[in-house]
Amino acid sequence: MKRIVLIIATGLLTMSAYAQHKINRTPAQSLIERLERLQKVGVMFGHQDTYFYGTTWKWEYGRSDVHDVCGDYPAVLGCELGGLELGNEKNLDGVPFDKMRQEIIKHYQNGGIVTISWHPYNPVTGKDAWNTGGDAVKEVLPGGREMNKMKLWHERLANFFLFLKDNKGKLIPVIFRPWHEMNGDWFWWGSKHCTSEQYRALYQLTYKAMKDKKLKNLVWSFSPNAKANDTSDNYFRNYPGDKFVDVLGVDLYQYDTREAFIEQCQNEMDIMSTYAKTHHKLYALTEAGYRNTPDEKWFTSTLLPAIKGYSPCYILLWRNAWDKAEENFGPAPEKSCAKDFKELYNKNELLFLHKVQQYK
Repeated sequence: MKRIVLIIATGLLTMSAYAQHKINRTPAQSLIERLERLQKVGVMFGHQDTYFYGTTWKWEYGRSDVHDVCGDYPAVLGCELGGLELGNEKNLDGVPFDKMRQEIIKHYQNGGIVTISWHPYNPVTGKDAWNTGGDAVKEVLPGGREMNKMKLWHERLANFFLFLKDNKGKLIPVIFRPWHEMNGDWFWWGSKHCTSEQYRALYQLTYKAMKDKKLKNLVWSFSPNAKANDTSDNYFRNYPGDKFVDVLGVDLYQYDTREAFIEQCQNEMDIMSTYAKTHHKLYALTEAGYRNTPDEKWFTSTLLPAIKGYSPCYILLWRNAWDKAEENFGPAPEKSCAKDFKELYNKNELLFLHKVQQYK
């Protein structure tokens, strides 16, 4: 009898501890746990700006090129905050921040995941993120001439995240991916424009600024650009530290042969997954695509083989710009790859919104 009572008491204590954990966990912790559960189910499909515009349209409520092709929406919605730091009403791609906020809320309440990138303007020259002049990283760090400007920019970022709330007034968690592709030379925070120490200080500065604002809805991602014959030492050269990162990522586009893309992706997956296992991190293909997708079988013959044997929590294809033919990476009804994408969907090879709704 005593043994039965002890078993019941232990069970009740366990249930109580679990219930307390659910009550005390932050929105960010809840998202991490959900990502971990979904990672065991499959790889989520994502698309940048999917609700805002497509190859032939813009601002049509409820529309998405992905949905036009397969009848379902991406599980992961990608959004961009570049321009917010200046106090602009629209981001660098012309998306109104009010509309973006509405779509983030809707996507989240429908069971989706949201990831947000940030291409801030050069704080020294005033030009876009691709302008690399002015020793900008040095100037925004403590002691630099533009450190107060960066403080203001961080305040504007924090205010955006603080206003992401569901219909119950609870903060919506998002994956935040600032200062990405730092190992390239095309952004003002790139490897040719600052040292690794300065880059880490920049990333940590943004992290601490959001923490100081008591933000509890950010899951942090670190995503270098993929490199041929990449190594773990090279991948982690600019890594800000485990304390500051939840999701390892890599940005990889096809510019060469199918075989080269697959080999490169497999190598990056191995680097990330090996570290993720021992350091309790998630990993993802944070940006991907093949400009205009000229290969009509690209999704099934290239993208899927590229991640075979690995379990990234998601893949995010870059945007389908209505006004820039060169910015076209996802499926669309008029593209030759549409049939292949629908085949991928029908085979349940990746997770879309309808599926992940079951794991809210």
